[in-house]
Amino acid sequence: MPRAHHPSQKFQFAIALAQGASIAGWADLNGVPKRTAYRWAKDPKIRAEVESCRLRAIDRAIGRMSRRVTWAADGIARLAKNAESESVRLSALRAILSDMMAVSQFAGLEQRMGQIEEQLRERTGDENRTS
Repeated sequence: MPRAHHPSQKFQFAIALAQGASIAGWADLNGVPKRTAYRWAKDPKIRAEVESCRLRAIDRAIGRMSRRVTWAADGIARLAKNAESESVRLSALRAILSDMMAVSQFAGLEQRMGQIEEQLRERTGDENRTS
C-alpha cells in the first residue's frame, strides 16, 4: 500500500525544485520514492507552485536591485564625468546610453502589452482577467 505524504512535503518539494534541486536528490534526502517524486514533478499543481516560488524570488531580487538603481546610475555618471582614461569614460557613457535604450524599449513593450490586454478584456468581456 502506498505511503501517504503530508501536503507540506509536496510544498517543500516545490520549493526545492524552484531552487534548482534535483528530483532524485530531493527524494533521497526526504525519504520519498523516486517514482513518487517524478510523478509529483509532473503534477500541474506542483509545477504552478514551482513557478510561483520562482516569481516571488525574482520579485524580491528586483526589489533589492531597484533600491540601488539611483546609486548605480550616479556612479556610472561620475565615472563618465571624472575618469582620467578615455576608454573608461567611453565605457561609462556607452553603459548609460545602452541601459537607457533597454529601459525605454521595455517600458514601451510593457505599455503596449497593457493596451493589448485591455483590448482583449473588452473583446471577451472578461473583467477579471489579469496578465
